[in-house]
Amino acid sequence: MINPLLAEPRTNKTTVAAPLLTLFTVLKPFEGEADTHQRNAIASWQALQPQVEIILFSDSDIPADIHVKFQCHHTSKTNEHGTPLLDDIFRIAASEGRGAARAFVNADIILDHRFVQATERLIQSEWKSWLAIGQRTELEMPADVDHANDDWIAECFKKIESDGTSASIVCKDYFVFPADLYQNIPEFAIGRGNWDNWMVWHSKTSQIPVVDISKAAPVIHQKHGYSHVTGGRMSVYVSGPEARENQRLAGGRNLIAGSTPDWRMDEAAVHKIRFGALQFGKDLFRFARLLGNMAGRI
Repeated sequence: MINPLLAEPRTNKTTVAAPLLTLFTVLKPFEGEADTHQRNAIASWQALQPQVEIILFSDSDIPADIHVKFQCHHTSKTNEHGTPLLDDIFRIAASEGRGAARAFVNADIILDHRFVQATERLIQSEWKSWLAIGQRTELEMPADVDHANDDWIAECFKKIESDGTSASIVCKDYFVFPADLYQNIPEFAIGRGNWDNWMVWHSKTSQIPVVDISKAAPVIHQKHGYSHVTGGRMSVYVSGPEARENQRLAGGRNLIAGSTPDWRMDEAAVHKIRFGALQFGKDLFRFARLLGNMAGRI
């Protein structure tokens, strides 16, 4: 059951113009590195208002200075391990959001205006349904970022040109889709493997175009450790009980089909990708490095 105090909207839906995009996420506790990275991410999203509204979910306390600014919900639906379940989160975002599109974004991802522009292009396209994904760029962020500096986001994106590294395409940190899609999804555990592959695979099997918007709208993933992950990354994403349950709910790992788009957006247009599965072959080095990191060998 949702805490009514946390569920109360922060805006008046009858008097405030509807945003283009409803962005929602699930937060970690605001401690240590996660506190810094989540504040950076949320500050970048806030800079996209009023075109973007933000809905925050958490199973722990959200700091008052953040809670007062956004619509916040307590995640009370969890699995036996205490991990929040995504079906409830997507359902609430569908019912509470006012945007023409929804975007689930991991809480350590920095965005800029191009993310909204890419979404608007898809909304205005001839497609009624679509799913947008993208390849993130890893960046080491300073411990303290001055959000009062109006140029801090542009400076971050300029820095990725020299200091950023592209992650494997299997790392999917956001999904953007029209408001009428994905209102009901399986009871996937957040932050565990296989559910993200299901999003892409399900779209493809439903004849919904999957569009890579990386070139039109790059995003920054703030490099971080994984001390918060019990059992190690391999357990959480591949071999552990929650990853295996997500795999069961997803009907398999769907690794290749679930990581390869069939359309690509650039600054000029959206292009059909031929032999999309070949992208996975081109990504093998990054994927192998990711596996090595997960196994603790690299």
